Amino acid sequence: LDQAQKRLVSKRTKNEGDEDRKPSRDGGDDSIAKAETNVGIVAENMCRLLMMMDYVPKTQDDLIDDAGFLYPPPILSGNGDEAFDDDDVDDGAMGADGSEDDDDSEGAPDSSSDEEEAITATKKRKKQTPGSGGNSKRHKRTKLIAWQQPYKHRHAHQEAWLSVLRLPNLPARTQKLVLQHLSEYVLNVCPSPLRFAEYFTRSFRGGSTSAGGNSGGLAAILSLHGLFVLMLDHQLEYPQFYNSLYALLHPRILYTKHRSRFLRLLSKALLSNSMLPAYVVGSFCKKLCRLALSGPPSGGLFVLALVGNLLRKYGECACLIHRRGVITEDVFVEQVDDLVKSRALESSLWELTALEKHYHHAISTLAKSVGTEDDKTTPMHDMEDFMAHTYKSLFEQEKKRLGSDVSVGGGGGVGNDSKGQKKKRKGGGTRVSLTFVEPEGLFTKNDVFADSFQCSALNRVD
Repeated sequence: LDQAQKRLVSKRTKNEGDEDRKPSRDGGDDSIAKAETNVGIVAENMCRLLMMMDYVPKTQDDLIDDAGFLYPPPILSGNGDEAFDDDDVDDGAMGADGSEDDDDSEGAPDSSSDEEEAITATKKRKKQTPGSGGNSKRHKRTKLIAWQQPYKHRHAHQEAWLSVLRLPNLPARTQKLVLQHLSEYVLNVCPSPLRFAEYFTRSFRGGSTSAGGNSGGLAAILSLHGLFVLMLDHQLEYPQFYNSLYALLHPRILYTKHRSRFLRLLSKALLSNSMLPAYVVGSFCKKLCRLALSGPPSGGLFVLALVGNLLRKYGECACLIHRRGVITEDVFVEQVDDLVKSRALESSLWELTALEKHYHHAISTLAKSVGTEDDKTTPMHDMEDFMAHTYKSLFEQEKKRLGSDVSVGGGGGVGNDSKGQKKKRKGGGTRVSLTFVEPEGLFTKNDVFADSFQCSALNRVD
C-alpha cells in the first residue's frame, strides 16, 4: 500500500514539473488517472479481505478455545524465567573429559567459565526475594508470544483498517459496505475506536455532497450511525451531530429504499437522549411534520408517532400545540445550519390540523390524537411497528379491514336465514375504489354546482 501511494505521489510530482509541455501533460493526466484507479482497486480488495475477518478474540479464553490452529501451539512452562535456561545446551560436540576443547582453545583466555559463573550467580540472586528471608514463594509468570495475546490481535486488526482507510479513491459501493461493517464488527473490538471518528466525518461530508446537497445518501446515513455509536458507547464529543442529522431531513428521504435505516437512527438519536435542548426537539418536530405533508402515508404514520412521543417526553415543547391566538405568518426557518436560529419554539404545529384532513384514515386519526394522550394510561408508541410500513403493507391492512367490515355488516339479526345473511354480506360494508376513474366535473353529481363546472369544457394540455 505504501508503494502504491509513493508511485501515485511521484507521478503527480512529475506531472507538475512538466506543465509547460502539453503532450506530456496529457500523458501525465492519463497515467495519474490510471494510478488512482489502481490504488482504488487495491484498497477495495484489501477492504474485502478485512471484512472477511468478522471475528477477533477479545479474551485469552476466546483465543485458546476458538483459535482453530492447524498445528496447536507449544505448551509453555509455568516458570517463565526457567523456560529458556542457558544451561540447556548441546554438549554432544564436547568430549567426555573436555580434552578436545582444551586443545582447540590453547593460547586463548578462558573467559567462558567466568561468564557462566556470573550468570549462575545472577540467577541465584534473582530467585531470592529481598526482605522475605527466602521463605515466600515467588510469583510465576507465563511468557506469551505476540500472537498468543488477544490485545495484539485487536491492535493489529485496528491498524490494518486504519491503514487501508487512508488510501484514496475507494469505490462508493465498497465504502457503503465498509461503513456498515465498521459500526457492527470493528468498533466494539478495537482498543482505540475513537481513531475512526475522522473517517466517519470525512465520509459524511463526501456522502452528503455526492448525494446532491442535503438529500442524504446511504453513505451519509451510515457515517452518522457510526458517529452515533461512538458517541453512545465510547464517549465521543461531536457537537454537530444533531445539526448534521437535521440536514438529512428531506422529502426524498421518505421514498428511498434505505428509509428504515435512517428512521431507526432518527428515533434512537432523539428518544435515547433525555437531555436534549427544547429548541432541538422543536426544530425536529416542525421539520418532520413538514415532511409528513408531502411524504407517503407510511412515512406520515412514523412521523406522527415520533412527534407524539417527543411531545410527551419533552414537556417544554408543549407550547407548539397549545399556542393560542391567530398566527398570520410562520416564523419557523426551515433551512438553517444551526438549530438555534430555526425559531421553532416561536411557531406552532399547524401541520397537525392539515394532517387531520388526510385522505388516509389512519393518519387523520393519529394526527387528532397527537398531544392529547394521557401519560398515565397510554403507553409510548413502539417505533419499530411504524418503520415496517410500506404501500403494500398498508394496502393489505385496508383489504383486511374491508373484509372484516363486510362480515360484520352482514351479521344481521338472529332470526335471519342464511340467504338473507348472504345478501347482507354482499351488500354490506363500505366499498373502496381500487382503480382510478376520470372525474366528470369538480363536484359530485348530486351537488348544486355539478352543472356549473365540467372537465370536458376545460382545455387539456398533453
